[in-house]
Amino acid sequence: MDLPIIIFHLGYKEYVSICLLQALKYNKNVILITDVVDEYNNIDGATIIDYNKYTKNATNFKKWYIHLSTNSPIIELLCIVRWMIIYEYMYSNNIERAFICDSDILIYDNITQIDNNHLCDKQIMLCSSPSKNTSGSASIWSSTKLREFAEFIFHFYTNQKNRSTMIEWFKLYNEPGGICDMTLLYYFSHNETVFKGLRLPEFPYFESDLTQIFNEEFTFDLHLASPGNHIHPDEWEVDYRKNKNIKYIDSKPYCYNKRINKDIRFILLHFQGNNKNYMKEYYIKTE
Repeated sequence: MDLPIIIFHLGYKEYVSICLLQALKYNKNVILITDVVDEYNNIDGATIIDYNKYTKNATNFKKWYIHLSTNSPIIELLCIVRWMIIYEYMYSNNIERAFICDSDILIYDNITQIDNNHLCDKQIMLCSSPSKNTSGSASIWSSTKLREFAEFIFHFYTNQKNRSTMIEWFKLYNEPGGICDMTLLYYFSHNETVFKGLRLPEFPYFESDLTQIFNEEFTFDLHLASPGNHIHPDEWEVDYRKNKNIKYIDSKPYCYNKRINKDIRFILLHFQGNNKNYMKEYYIKTE
């Protein structure tokens, strides 16, 4: 059975279509959950799902959400509730396990084969960052673990002590960003329910990390502009854009790893932020 690749995105963007088309080159079970089904129905092979059918938990959570970030309240809330929406979809369709990723990613391999050969013993896998955070930009989830995460989010925001602590913390916070879905993923992955700041003391490492190098052969990209991960924050060769210096070998992306002195294959590339502008360029390179 092909592992579902689930992508969540509201509204139409050309780069989302490119994301789907690239994933379909190597995978058969590609699913987009969106609010504009008709805009993407022309992509042969993709399953396009109306998100409105799976918003029960998201609607319930909205009354508990408090915005503690300098970023857009709408976007930050959406980034959190998408996990609930995806879980409801998985539960309703008896999906036991899925690869969940952002909509600005290009996939260059069969995720089912990668999962069966290297990842299948993990109920959850996330990406780590040089700033010692965790990200769900590319992630593996069992349905059980995703349900636990959805429940965790509710607990995190409905616990009165946590709410008060977060509010007081944000009053003193004077940097860009704040509490977001990555904060929740970070606390959940470390089994910590009490808010203590954006990072925990001692900066623990979540070992089920997709950005590690597997068998000195391949890895997953946190995002193009990230020079490393939690354990090795500066390990990739970069180009003039300060992105990873990607080269293509047999239509697969590689980057030179300075730590092990070897070109490493990337299962996917993540075009976060302004790098979305280059998605079509990279997509065409493998045509």
